[in-house]
Amino acid sequence: MTSRERVLKTLNHQEPDRVPIDIGGMRSTGIGALAYKKLRKYLDLDDRPIKLYDVWQQLAWIDDDVLEYFHADVRSIERLHSVWWDPDIRLDKWKEGKLTDGTKVLVPEGFNPVKEGKFFVLRNKKGQIVAKRSEDGLYYDHVGIYHPLREAKDKIELKKMYKDLFPDGQNITSEEQIYLRNEAKKLRETTDYALLAWFGGSLYEMGQYLRGYEQWFVDIAEDEDKKIASSLLDLLLEDYLKALDTFINTIGDNADIIGFGGDDLGMQTGPQISPVTYRKLFKPRHKEMWDFVKQKSNYKIFLHSCGSITKLLPDIIEAGADIINPVHINAKDMEPEKLKKEFGRNVVFWGGGCDTQKILPQGNLKDIEEDVKKNIFIFAPEGGFVFAPVHNIQPDIPPEKIVKIYESAYKYGKQIYPT
Repeated sequence: MTSRERVLKTLNHQEPDRVPIDIGGMRSTGIGALAYKKLRKYLDLDDRPIKLYDVWQQLAWIDDDVLEYFHADVRSIERLHSVWWDPDIRLDKWKEGKLTDGTKVLVPEGFNPVKEGKFFVLRNKKGQIVAKRSEDGLYYDHVGIYHPLREAKDKIELKKMYKDLFPDGQNITSEEQIYLRNEAKKLRETTDYALLAWFGGSLYEMGQYLRGYEQWFVDIAEDEDKKIASSLLDLLLEDYLKALDTFINTIGDNADIIGFGGDDLGMQTGPQISPVTYRKLFKPRHKEMWDFVKQKSNYKIFLHSCGSITKLLPDIIEAGADIINPVHINAKDMEPEKLKKEFGRNVVFWGGGCDTQKILPQGNLKDIEEDVKKNIFIFAPEGGFVFAPVHNIQPDIPPEKIVKIYESAYKYGKQIYPT
């Protein structure tokens, strides 16, 4: 099978020739740039410049030679802008930058952190700090730093502040349309990968960004009276539907999957919100977006939602999600056997292939191989499984462990299906 045929077959809950593999097909199945640098050297691949395409998480763009080495089946169609709060941090213009250890890499041209005291800070055009990292930090943090709608006291003030923040809505500019159209067309015509077009469209998590984490919980709890959460979600939904129309018309049939999120609804111990709250505030809006996509395209709906979301999965599936990622198998109630038995016929598990929280950092090579084998033999029968570890491979993971993950995935992914 071609990669595209292999992925589409498993997305339709049929058994392909082997388990499909994803490395960097979206921003939660990738590799930290520091680990990626060591991986390329370990594999004796050429010393090409590493592209730091996700500046928050410090993720490397996975090159074709690595994708081919590990038998990857998915490529991403990325939005032009790397982050929502700065249109100048874009993925079509690059310059030289450095990682924490001094390694030279390519970074988006508009990525301009400034050293202030013990931190590197990013500022928007108004001079506000929107993210920062410590001198030896591995990521840029935004929590508690930039929440531009936090001070709105009622839904009227919220709407005004939202319109000031997004005066043109959140639609896709003509410049981005050209970029997306060209990228999608090039990948479709020159590769046989399955293509995942990342849209975004976050509801729950965008509320956290715009209002602040604590205030967003308060907004949700007080929505019956103040309607601030509902008002913000309606503003987001209105803009997302317009942007979706443009996005789908721009990419057309040159994609197979559309990515939504992050909408991290879970914690280690359970959902961040109750099923009742999800049904009331988020499910109808997810459903409206996903129904719109299915009316206009043949894309499969991919939702990224971290943590323990088992209690929310029936409603997420009913709302229209075809695929769930990253499948946090070591969170409460997220055991692979339980997930496959209860939901395996109705949703695709994209992830959960290797425990990146405990086994990958703390285990040995044998532990990693056994974990990959176990998870494949649980998730893969009757299709409905794309192999990826649980979230990104972190910067301190040595290359021999990374190689063991994907070599094991290929080895056991071929064994699981009859020839």
